[in-house]
Amino acid sequence: MSRNLIAPTLGFGLLALLAGPGCATLGLGSGQPLVPTLYQTRTGPYTVFTNFPVAADAPAIRHLQSLEHQLEANLGVRVDPKEAPIEVYILNDRKAFAHFLAFYYPELPSRRAFFLAQGDRRVVYTYLGDRLEEDLRHEATHALLHASVAELPLWLDEGLAEYFEGPDSRNGVNPEHLAKLPGDLAKGWTPDLDRLETLQDVRQMSPRDYRESWAWVHYLLNGPAPGKTALLAYLADLRTSPETPTLSRRLALADKGPKAGMLAHLEQIKERPVTATAVAAPEPTVRLQSAPVEVPVQATGRRRSVLDRVRDLFRTGKNGQDDPALAGS
Repeated sequence: MSRNLIAPTLGFGLLALLAGPGCATLGLGSGQPLVPTLYQTRTGPYTVFTNFPVAADAPAIRHLQSLEHQLEANLGVRVDPKEAPIEVYILNDRKAFAHFLAFYYPELPSRRAFFLAQGDRRVVYTYLGDRLEEDLRHEATHALLHASVAELPLWLDEGLAEYFEGPDSRNGVNPEHLAKLPGDLAKGWTPDLDRLETLQDVRQMSPRDYRESWAWVHYLLNGPAPGKTALLAYLADLRTSPETPTLSRRLALADKGPKAGMLAHLEQIKERPVTATAVAAPEPTVRLQSAPVEVPVQATGRRRSVLDRVRDLFRTGKNGQDDPALAGS
């Protein structure tokens, strides 16, 4: 089944039109476009769009560059220079991002960042916040993988994004996941890669599934050699044949005890020092899957049409006032 992501109600073409200079604005008195377009920074396979200047050596740019090199060094993932660049949109702040989401993607739950793919376009949206670099790395991992292996299974897509979202110094360790897995074990959880491979929709994934996906990826990339060999061979085969045998089947042949090996690996890395980082309250980064997104019923009992939203947004841009329907977002 295709793992390509779908554009929600408003298509990319209309999104680009509305983002044009002098059209849709934040409605915050700034006159800036709702989707950032004032500045463009090109680096490697990315084009970063902002409403503020970004230095060539800014932390966000350096993290994107580092991520590209990490994926190539660890997975052999490299974006063809002939491919269209990955578009990265960084909004000014959380309020601007909430305003953007309320208009374009009201059917989605709250998040700090997300990735979209449609045809050859790969787009990341986020905002300038305390966890900008982490969010950029997570979503850009999805974008880079999608450019190289479009049919990546859901669990592996998310597990790799969780692995690479941290700075290089962590070596893929996710302290939040590592701290919670012992509690999962105490409640009776055991690793089950076969079950993870059956998940087709991100809404089927619990927080524990994200932790387990990360744990498998860390084990495969840093544990015994057969694991990494199997993973790299699996990724290589997926590039040419989405119907290739599952990774769990390959591991059963290469590793006689992958579940026990993964748990032993977690015990080992718990003892290693990890670069301390500030951890904010959890907030999901949600991918859009090929399954339809459930649309919440608004207070009026009727969802506003696209034309209603376009009309309101143009009124917002003209008068410099927030659309009442977006207030409090």
